[in-house]
Formats: sequence, structure tokens, C-alpha cells
Amino acid sequence: MIRRILFAAACGLSFFAAAAIAGDDHDEHMKHMDMDHMKMSPKMSDTRQELDFPSPMRVQMLSHMRGHAEAIAEILAALGKGDGAAAAKIADARLTLASPGAAACKPNAKSGELGDMPAMMARHMPDEMRALGLTMHEQASKFAQEAARIGPGGDMRPALAELSQVVQACNACHAAYRLD
Repeated sequence: MIRRILFAAACGLSFFAAAAIAGDDHDEHMKHMDMDHMKMSPKMSDTRQELDFPSPMRVQMLSHMRGHAEAIAEILAALGKGDGAAAAKIADARLTLASPGAAACKPNAKSGELGDMPAMMARHMPDEMRALGLTMHEQASKFAQEAARIGPGGDMRPALAELSQVVQACNACHAAYRLD
């Protein structure tokens, strides 16, 4: 049963990771397409809020999203091996509130040891988007705690439930926003 859950989660997250990694290429491709030839119906139009970020911020944000997708894939691989401790370690280092990537999502992000990027992101990121990012990092912290509790042959369902919340926060943000 757990193997089937992990397999289904891995398939879904592989799609998520591929979409995040390919997103930049897709956006560039769409800019060069002749929209008259596409004959897009209103149902096919993209209703997400378009974000106009400075180039360095856009590059950093896309890099963070790809890193998050890669971390989730590594977490699933660790869980597939029954290694909750390794999954927790990956989440702690790359996804939780304590991770460097969470800095821009925290209220009142300031320049500091992570450079000026967190403050720039705090200035340009819509509040609702920041809240979704903060939710993702909070859920990742909860996941790390649950994953660390998994002993040999232990029940992974509580950790998987928290990991599901991480991915749902990612999906909510991707459904609401897009980079131009």
C-alpha cells in the first residue's frame, strides 16, 4: 500500500518537477508564437496574475522553484527507501522555514547574509504570493518533523500527508501567478 502511495506521489511530483523546470522554456516559446495561428479560445487563456519582476529576481525565483521541485524528488526517493531521516534532512536544508530559500517569504525580509535578493523579493512579490510561499515553507517544516519520526518499517502516512500539503501550496501559487 505504501509503495503504491509513493509511486503515485512520485509520478505526480515528477510531472510537477518537469513543469517547473520546463516553465522557463515554455514561457520563452510562447512569447515567440504567433497567437493568430494558435486560435486560442477564451477557455484556453491564462488567467494567472502576470508578475513583472526585475531580471535578477526572476532568475533567482525560477532557480528556487526548480530547487524546490528537485528537493521534493529527492525526498520522495528517500521515502521510497524508507529513510525518513534523510527525507527530513533534505527538507530542513532546502524547503523549511530555516532554509535560505524561505527568507524572501518571511514578512519584513531584509538584506543580510543572503545578499539583497530577499529584500528585493519582499518589495516586488505580491502579499498573497508571499503568503503562499510562507505556507509552503511552514508545511515543509511540519513534513520534516513527521519524516524524522519515521522509524524502520514505520508508518509514512503522516509524513506523506504533510508533503502533500507542501505540494498543494506550490500548486496554489503556480495556479495564481506566472512570470512574464
